[in-house]
Formats: sequence, structure tokens, C-alpha cells
Amino acid sequence: MADSQFLTVIRIWAAMAWADGVLADAEAGALRRLISGAQLDDGEVELARTFLEQRVELDEAGLSELSSDARTGIYRAACRMAVLDREVAPSERSLLVRLRDALTLSLDSAREIEASVPGVTVS
Repeated sequence: MADSQFLTVIRIWAAMAWADGVLADAEAGALRRLISGAQLDDGEVELARTFLEQRVELDEAGLSELSSDARTGIYRAACRMAVLDREVAPSERSLLVRLRDALTLSLDSAREIEASVPGVTVS
């Protein structure tokens, strides 16, 4: 995986935020807070800030190689980002499915995570 784990998480959050084609103010604010609090070098910060300006696509490379805890945490964070604007659009639901598969999470595990995040309709 070319990105640091922190940058990978930020990229996934950004892809989820942009999945419906619009970066809502709440989503942009959450991404800014995540970027400012993450352990990133200057180049990674610069790259992460571009995620606020242009649509980001999900990069699935290497996600299945992360630890089980990391994969679960990433999926939970993506679910939280999906509901941040108080609506889970069909495109966001589709991205969650792609992310679930890329993280090699079982359907049962994904449903359990989704059920723990208010506002996410369990798939």
C-alpha cells in the first residue's frame, strides 16, 4: 500500500463523502478535523487537502491486508461519514458494499457494524 494508514483512512472518508457527488459542509469539516489531527508528513497533508477540492474515488488496493481491527475501524468510520449529512444516498450505500468487499468483511460483520451507527440502514 503506497499511502500511510492515516492517509488511507482519510482517502476512504473522502471517497465516502464525495460518493453522492457533493461534499457537504459537515463532511468537509469532518475531513478537515481528521486531516489536522492525523499523523501525516507535509506531503501527505498537502495531498489530503486536495480531497476537499476534487472528487475522490475509492482505492481498494491493499485494504484486505490491514489488520482485522483496522478493517473494522475503517468500515465503522466510513459508515459514520455516510450518515454525517443525515442521508445515506444510494451511491453511498453502493460504496459501502464495495468497501466491505475490499476489506473482506463478512456480511454479518458489516451488518453488526452498520447497526452500531445510528442512521445507517442495515444492508
